[in-house]
Amino acid sequence: MRIHRLFRAKKRYASIAEWYQTPLGQFLFDELREKLEPILTTTFGYYALQIGCVSESQRLLEGCRVKHHFNLDRAGRAADLHARSALLPVANDSVDLVVVMHHLSESQAPHALLREISRILIPEGRLIIVDFNPLSLWGLRHFFQSWLEQLPWTGHYYTARRLTDWMQLLGFDREKQLKVGYLPPLQRPGLLKHLSWLEKGMRKWLTFSSALNVLVYDKNITPITPVRHRWVTRKILPAKVTRPTVGRDMKYNRKS
Repeated sequence: MRIHRLFRAKKRYASIAEWYQTPLGQFLFDELREKLEPILTTTFGYYALQIGCVSESQRLLEGCRVKHHFNLDRAGRAADLHARSALLPVANDSVDLVVVMHHLSESQAPHALLREISRILIPEGRLIIVDFNPLSLWGLRHFFQSWLEQLPWTGHYYTARRLTDWMQLLGFDREKQLKVGYLPPLQRPGLLKHLSWLEKGMRKWLTFSSALNVLVYDKNITPITPVRHRWVTRKILPAKVTRPTVGRDMKYNRKS
């Protein structure tokens, strides 16, 4: 009965972006920005797209060197585009950077989403996936509380190895894997201060158990166009073939 009351008293968040406004969410987001800064500052291009957690896209991509930033969501005033993630209204090979933040775990068709991202990314484009790590205390809490359907414990948490297998089938190479956050999933700032020793121990000895998995991929697909050699010419009408006479003369001279 006490456990039921405890879960009932939990605040329900309308979106993952709203959860990031909590003290624990702010702690994760600040560390996420710090870890992504070296990658974003070395990413150049014209267009960057963020899918999921769109209200935090401006702060997350603040140091990105891509000129134009826009985000996509199904609904909401903060989104620049409203569409289904499995049917992106974006042209082929037109985006230099795509950031998928906590959207893959909520998607009903993750494979279709990744195929669409592969379609819109330019060759050598960059993809960043940010999601919770199932091999952590956060994944353990998700295992026991996913039935409550409360953010951020909803959806499906994918391991880094499984995502990498999917991306390799699409022609992507994993560039980096970043580990973000080692605090336990507790929304009590006073209690978190007393558990700093636990965070330091997990960061040192259990590096695989970070709260967030940040995976950076490169689209390693180069368009192949046939190059015609200069000495090869094609004609619509076949030309008249002349029979060689050198061979006859050489043969005649030998007989004579």
